[in-house]
Amino acid sequence: MEYSTKFNPGDEVWTMSQNKPHQFRVAAVEITLSAPNAPMRGRSTEILVELINTAPRNNPHRLTFDAQACFATKQELIDHLFNSGNG
Repeated sequence: MEYSTKFNPGDEVWTMSQNKPHQFRVAAVEITLSAPNAPMRGRSTEILVELINTAPRNNPHRLTFDAQACFATKQELIDHLFNSGNG
């Protein structure tokens, strides 16, 4: 089975975080697929991971975002926010 992702590691994407537009570089993409006979009936989820280094120990803080809520440009994010209720 082949699965193509919406974004790839290294891509710069936009999403909403704490009610503000947030741009980040994708550190990893995590994909979860469920079996066709499972309760989720063959659904897939794609999660984008952002790693933020925290001082002083340089331990990365891991943030995750649903790929469906991420966009390639800030304008695409704005368009989605203003048009999501219309359709």
